[in-house]
Amino acid sequence: MFGGFSMYYGNEAVILNKSGNSKSVRLLQMLLLSLQGGIPKSELIDNLYEWNENTDMVNRNKNLNNLIYRLKGQLVSCGLPDEEYVELNDGMCCFKCRIPLELDVQKFERAVDEAKQMTLGEAKRTALLLKANEMYGGELLPACQSTMWFFHKSNYYKELYVQTIWELEKEFLKVRDYKNRLLLYARAAAIYPFENWQVHLIRCNLEIYRYKEALDIYNDTMELYSQEMGTPPTAELQKCFEEFELMDDNHRSDVSNVNSWKNMDKAFMKRKGVIRKAILGEENVQGAYYCTYPSFVDYCRLVVRLKSRNPVPSVLMFLTLSWRGKKDSQKPIDLQEQMGILKEAVGSSLRIGDAYTRYGNRHFILLLANTEKGFCDIVFRRIEITYEKKSGKAELWYYADMTQVLEEAVL
Repeated sequence: MFGGFSMYYGNEAVILNKSGNSKSVRLLQMLLLSLQGGIPKSELIDNLYEWNENTDMVNRNKNLNNLIYRLKGQLVSCGLPDEEYVELNDGMCCFKCRIPLELDVQKFERAVDEAKQMTLGEAKRTALLLKANEMYGGELLPACQSTMWFFHKSNYYKELYVQTIWELEKEFLKVRDYKNRLLLYARAAAIYPFENWQVHLIRCNLEIYRYKEALDIYNDTMELYSQEMGTPPTAELQKCFEEFELMDDNHRSDVSNVNSWKNMDKAFMKRKGVIRKAILGEENVQGAYYCTYPSFVDYCRLVVRLKSRNPVPSVLMFLTLSWRGKKDSQKPIDLQEQMGILKEAVGSSLRIGDAYTRYGNRHFILLLANTEKGFCDIVFRRIEITYEKKSGKAELWYYADMTQVLEEAVL
């Protein structure tokens, strides 16, 4: 049930004849999540059938009874033994069958509970926590998150998962196990990409001097935020490099010792070539400069400041990908694919001194250096032609403003 819903009878997949969020499937999921003690029938009715003034309790109860009967038929038709499967007793509903059941949520919860009973630092405790952490493949039944009953259950298992992370982190820190720490944070970041797990991943990489890997994670995360949410990452992530302190005492230098300063200077000079290459990038670059949204904001602010010394006109162009023709007659398009095509079109249509970034799932922002607002129509038409040549299927439109108009907003 973690990350999705699937059933197997032996080695054969059980394919229910209804969609994953149908009432019969949700009834089965609620029963399976309530194996210990069952679940009140009234609770099933309240969560499966929304209250309606035209439907009384008798009819809702009848609907549930019919649903239970249909669920049994579905399970049997899928190849499972012919049994009742749902037992009613004193207003409680329980899932019952002769064949043994194995649920990932049960195994996960059992492993966490067993680990809690053990002493800190015990090898078996760490193994159980690691086993539980690896079993958590994503949020509980993501297709059912709109229902509060499932939402609360999901939060419960998520809290247990996060507990395994903190407990394992303590164990790995004791033995300086950086490899497993990296895997731990990477899994969490993959499951919950917008909950700052990348900060821990970046810091762990910095601790072992993996600067390039840390920078790649930072840039990828900023790109993810700008594409999916249209906003920069959290302040904690943006300040990660500025405020990070190495937690390992062996990595720190004695700043009161003059020899330590000399050693640090020598180490820095040895790395200056690597640093220079990382800053300046590759040679013989072509097309406009694409950067993440936070980097684009910094670049725009610098351009505005440079105007005090070199009054070169520059323009901000806001480019949007939209529907072509009437919306009701438009065939569905792959938005991600079209944004990728548009990104290539923008990059190849602008000059090498221009910059652009993606903002959200349908927008790009362009900074056109040494350009007057009146030339934006020409620039836009060039982008539009290139986009259509590259099999672009959507409609484009733009809005432009001189940067001096937006100076207060930018600064």
